[in-house]
Amino acid sequence: MIFLPLLLAAAAPAADKAPAPVSASEAAAVMAPLKAWFAGIDATDAGAIRNQIRIDGGGGATIAVSRPDGTKLVRHVTWEDYLAKIKPGEHRYHEQFTASPMIQIDGDIAMVWGDFTLSVDGKVATCGVDHFDLVRENGAWKVQNVTWSQRTTGCPGT
Repeated sequence: MIFLPLLLAAAAPAADKAPAPVSASEAAAVMAPLKAWFAGIDATDAGAIRNQIRIDGGGGATIAVSRPDGTKLVRHVTWEDYLAKIKPGEHRYHEQFTASPMIQIDGDIAMVWGDFTLSVDGKVATCGVDHFDLVRENGAWKVQNVTWSQRTTGCPGT
């Protein structure tokens, strides 16, 4: 136990350390799996999304829902449960960032955070913030986790 404080102190970032700037090529590499992810949502193609996930990495999806009546719900689903809900049906879906997301990279980990909207049949249905954690493995960026907030009021385009 005596080594734990030393380990934590060594791992703690300096308080004044600003995140390193991300080059355009680094940003494009991190965003590539997310663009493919969103294309998979648009095509209701679970396989296209699965290809962007570090499926055996123990991650998944966490959703923090804020309902119009003020109730809140946080739930986590496994990757398999998430992907099972992505299937062709009678509706057309489109998810997009509403502005350029914030991207942070440190070695082989990255974080992408940005406002999004999800449209169903051309009408904005929900909005919030998408937060993707990515890991670079064997030179390829893969999604480790995704967390998003979800609301149906105050969305752009509604």
